[in-house]
Amino acid sequence: MPMGRARLQEELLATGCPEQIVQATVRATYRKVSEQDRAMQVVTTAERTRSTQTGGRLARLLSQRGFDEETIETVMGPLMREDT
Repeated sequence: MPMGRARLQEELLATGCPEQIVQATVRATYRKVSEQDRAMQVVTTAERTRSTQTGGRLARLLSQRGFDEETIETVMGPLMREDT
């Protein structure tokens, strides 16, 4: 499952990879696909597996996957409007 910048960076640093290489890897990873697109992939996958997923649960899932608040708000905004 895709992950956000923060989680990717955290996991790479945990392996003992030098910070300079981690930063280059994170930049390269998000050069072609935006963090919002990756977050939408997480939401789409979660919705397929759990048809009753609530907005709050999806937001927590995105946070756990390392997406920042701005990305979560951007992705969740249209989804929350659909629920009303």
